[in-house]
Amino acid sequence: MSIASQLETTGKASRTAALPNPDSRTVLISLNPRAGSRSCHDRVQEIGDTLSRAGFDVRMTPDLGELSALAVEGLDSGALRAVIAVGGDGTASVVRNHVPLCVPMLPVPMGTENLLGQHVSQAIHPEEVCRTVSEGVIVGLDLGSANGKHFLLMVSAGFDAEVIRTLHENRRGNITRRSYFLPTLRAIRSYGYPQMRLYSDEAGVASEPHHCRWLFGFNLPLYALGLPIAPDALATDGKLDVCAFAHGTAWSVLRYFWHVRRRAHLGLADTAMFRSRRFRLEALDSPNIAYQLDGDYGGTLPVDVEVLPGDLRLLVSREAAKRLGFALPA
Repeated sequence: MSIASQLETTGKASRTAALPNPDSRTVLISLNPRAGSRSCHDRVQEIGDTLSRAGFDVRMTPDLGELSALAVEGLDSGALRAVIAVGGDGTASVVRNHVPLCVPMLPVPMGTENLLGQHVSQAIHPEEVCRTVSEGVIVGLDLGSANGKHFLLMVSAGFDAEVIRTLHENRRGNITRRSYFLPTLRAIRSYGYPQMRLYSDEAGVASEPHHCRWLFGFNLPLYALGLPIAPDALATDGKLDVCAFAHGTAWSVLRYFWHVRRRAHLGLADTAMFRSRRFRLEALDSPNIAYQLDGDYGGTLPVDVEVLPGDLRLLVSREAAKRLGFALPA
């Protein structure tokens, strides 16, 4: 029985993890050549060597076209066990968009931010990566889609997306946390906080429009610096936790940041929080509002967002699967 069939047979309500095919022994490793230090690349080689010694057929590539072709080939032959995405959340998101959704992905946190890898408690040590590949199980979390592009963690539009767009347009080499300093300063000085209009669609019925100047949609309760914007977001409920801030000034950004740090923002009169399977976000008075996906520039509004329940297939340790609420297979 295929992995997809195992997950569908168990049903989303029971949330039982699936076992990889024991005969699938090929592992693809994807590494962003522009991300990470020399020590990071050395660690990737160590991971590959450790997996090879354990009897896996390891293939590494920094080329996304080659990765996609190898994944399709391995999927068709039944030899592919998983693809390992080494780097930050942006790398994991890019890999997920270039590999068939039924192929399990193992995120290894070595980038500026890899909140997903940390969320599933994946250690970067080669022996621990090998243990997950050898003994781990496959879980199906919800996957986000924005204008047809998949995202793993979150989508946002407004101030932080403008920072990311500025960084994207001026990127030179590797990105570190310091890379965000000048784009953030520029946004504080010049961003106009244009108004947006949100329509939430539940069961085919569109809501009345909601106006805001900063919006987040979370699949998982993960954001940079550990900010708890949507602390109850759950990637097994088929919905995104949407947080909308109504006001738009530099002072409002500081005010929202202060209340988020204190987990008090949901009590603000100008903050709205709700869950939605799908929504559409449009620019109201500006044609050039940016949105971002998992920390990477996504484009400009409008954007149509929806949840694909159970389509984010990850290879995780058995301990992580239980913590995520999945029963282990017999």
